[in-house]
Amino acid sequence: MSQLLTVSASPHILGKRTVTSLYKDWLIALIPALLAAIYYFGSAAVINIAIAVISTVGFEFLICRIFNLPNRLNDLHAALMGLLLGLLMPAGAPFWVPLIGGLIISGLAKAMFGGLGGYPMNPVLIAWACLALSWPEHMNNFFGAAGTEAAMKTTQTPLMLVAADLKAYGATDLWALWCGYVPGAVGTTSTWAILLGGLYLLIRKVISWHIPVAVLAGAIVMSLLASVADAKLAQTGLGAFNLAWFHLGAGGLMISAFFFAPEHVSSPMTNGGMLVYGLGIGVLAVIIRHWGANVEGVYYAVLFMSCCTPLLDRIRPKVLGKV
Repeated sequence: MSQLLTVSASPHILGKRTVTSLYKDWLIALIPALLAAIYYFGSAAVINIAIAVISTVGFEFLICRIFNLPNRLNDLHAALMGLLLGLLMPAGAPFWVPLIGGLIISGLAKAMFGGLGGYPMNPVLIAWACLALSWPEHMNNFFGAAGTEAAMKTTQTPLMLVAADLKAYGATDLWALWCGYVPGAVGTTSTWAILLGGLYLLIRKVISWHIPVAVLAGAIVMSLLASVADAKLAQTGLGAFNLAWFHLGAGGLMISAFFFAPEHVSSPMTNGGMLVYGLGIGVLAVIIRHWGANVEGVYYAVLFMSCCTPLLDRIRPKVLGKV
């Protein structure tokens, strides 16, 4: 008798799509960001991305062999997690940083919670947080992009400059910021490339529009409020909408909106929950960046809101006929 019902871990999506085809689309969507990373940072980006992918896949294979678990490398989830980790690496990070990051993803953040579908927070962001807190000197070793005066030299990102002096807001070339001619993690500087991949995910219906739109809306609204609440911002010469334009293009906000926040396992399932989840990420990201101690607040915002996912999943329509 043929099997009529397959019971498996999340993500659960109605239709003929398989987990492998789902993550294949995620990988395709990351191609523009990958090409931009190679273009702006060259061999430094290639090496760290390759190490991150190989280590994540390799450690997952070893964990499956050691603990006699089913080998699920063909679902491409480990490869996707490794690629995302590599895109979050600074060009100046030593080779062992993404290597340890791959171990954290496969072991601490994924296998300890039962593998794919069991973890409460995005494994890549857990690995990033562990690396950023343990070796900040390496995780902040950012290089300037190719074609700039600081090309392949250690320098500060726009968010770091703003954290040191608010006047850096007014000195920032917003067009160069969105195109990627700024220091930063290799896969997050080109906002247009990330946005192109995000649109592919939306067109392919891999993700819903609710979370990305809510994240961007929350960041815009909080940027406008910050420009009113902080009198010092008036001295920067940067208008309220330009401040929002800055936050959308700086750091990892765009890649979080389309690739980290909508991740199926750790995000809410209901439309209402998605909207609240996304708004919370956008608002918290700007708050942490502007008033917090960490300049890249969006990753912590995603981790925090993922903790709220079980509660947000209770925001759902009433059952028909039930009072």
